[in-house]
Amino acid sequence: MTAPVQADSQLAQSTLLMKVRGMTMSYGSGTAENKILENLDLDVNTGEFISIVGPSGVGKTTLLRCLSGLLHPKAGTIEVGGAIIDGPHPDLAVVFQDYSRSLMPWMTTRENVAFPLQGKGMNKADRIRVAEENLAAVGLAGQGGKYPWEMSGGMQQRVAIARALAYNAKVLLMDEPFASVDAQTRFDLEDLVIKLKQEFGVTILLVTHDIDEALYLADKVVVIAEKPATVVDVIVTGFGEERDQVDTKADPRFGEARARILHRLRKN
Repeated sequence: MTAPVQADSQLAQSTLLMKVRGMTMSYGSGTAENKILENLDLDVNTGEFISIVGPSGVGKTTLLRCLSGLLHPKAGTIEVGGAIIDGPHPDLAVVFQDYSRSLMPWMTTRENVAFPLQGKGMNKADRIRVAEENLAAVGLAGQGGKYPWEMSGGMQQRVAIARALAYNAKVLLMDEPFASVDAQTRFDLEDLVIKLKQEFGVTILLVTHDIDEALYLADKVVVIAEKPATVVDVIVTGFGEERDQVDTKADPRFGEARARILHRLRKN
């Protein structure tokens, strides 16, 4: 395993929020067992943005589903705030790749955002207020009365992000959330997520197959590879809080990090 880049002082002083140790996940048993992840370790600090990249089919989505509590690993532990995760956790929210299926078409966008808040015991007036506030935060002020099918793909994904923010979880897990939109919309959504991280201070884990996206968004890029998969490299990007689609990607460090990730992935 390649040694991780030394973390900068800000990351080094951060508080550990999520800790994964020895996580192993497989399907089947005996001779038919298909081991996907093995002995995977991961540290996530409060307020950090981590991108997870790896070859197609390596198990990135399986990893994210284990972290969210939607899947139970065969071995190892996952902790958030010192508590072991053994199922869906109130401190975790997920934004899925297929936004069209994650939004309920018979509900308005306002109702889609407000719906999960019922489980928090919030009254209807407060649910609507929080929904409207978070729709405004993602650039959809005044759009709460529309139905998902009346919106573009990019707007629907903004609704999904607003719903996750409204839930007020400590950690936002994103599974290739921009893979189904056009390039310009993707850039706009990337910049939106950076803005929301700064404003809300939310901790974000993003799974993506796009290396440029991973580097542009993240404080750290975690590379998983091999079969079964484990962490093979960790890169601290060092680009700071302010990112620009042109200037950041023109930074020589960006090209060096991209080459490093590509070289590591091509070994597999």
